Amino acid sequence: MTTAELHLAPGRFARGLRHRLPGWFSARVLGGSLVSGFIMGAILVAVAWTAFGSEIVAPPRDVQLTIPEGTAALLAAGKPSAIPSQISLTQGDRLILVNDDVVTHTLGGWSIKPGGSLTIAADSPVASVFSCSIHKSGSIGLIVTPRPGLVDGILITLLVSVPIGLVLFAAATVFRNLEMDPEAA
Repeated sequence: MTTAELHLAPGRFARGLRHRLPGWFSARVLGGSLVSGFIMGAILVAVAWTAFGSEIVAPPRDVQLTIPEGTAALLAAGKPSAIPSQISLTQGDRLILVNDDVVTHTLGGWSIKPGGSLTIAADSPVASVFSCSIHKSGSIGLIVTPRPGLVDGILITLLVSVPIGLVLFAAATVFRNLEMDPEAA
């Protein structure tokens, strides 16, 4: 038989491959284990995101930061303001700065007049420090984390489900071989 005939012979490759695989191997068990692992992984990821990731999976939110009256006077006296020195947002959130003080305050390149407000959209992930007039240090940190999407969920599910499927395959193979072993009974 020539090489061309060998490749064209129906079922010949599959029969040859089956003879080379160990007797304990079953493609059906492997496939079923991986599918079961994927289903279990998807359930685990959904439960984990619901329990622990509600903040990052939640819809975009408005975060209001109010500059209280007397902030400029506190800073002039050398005292710290009550405003947090770092703000954490998730991509898509909006930061709303409200100035209840009697002087204009700055944050980065923005100015907020007394009684005014400023809305900043957190459109893209960033970790930066901005100059400001609302802290004794003269700076404020802004961290915008990316919002997880469908691709992230699929990737995490695959990373969780493949090991689960392989463990199921190993367990199924051991139990299958125990059933087939007459000495084990």
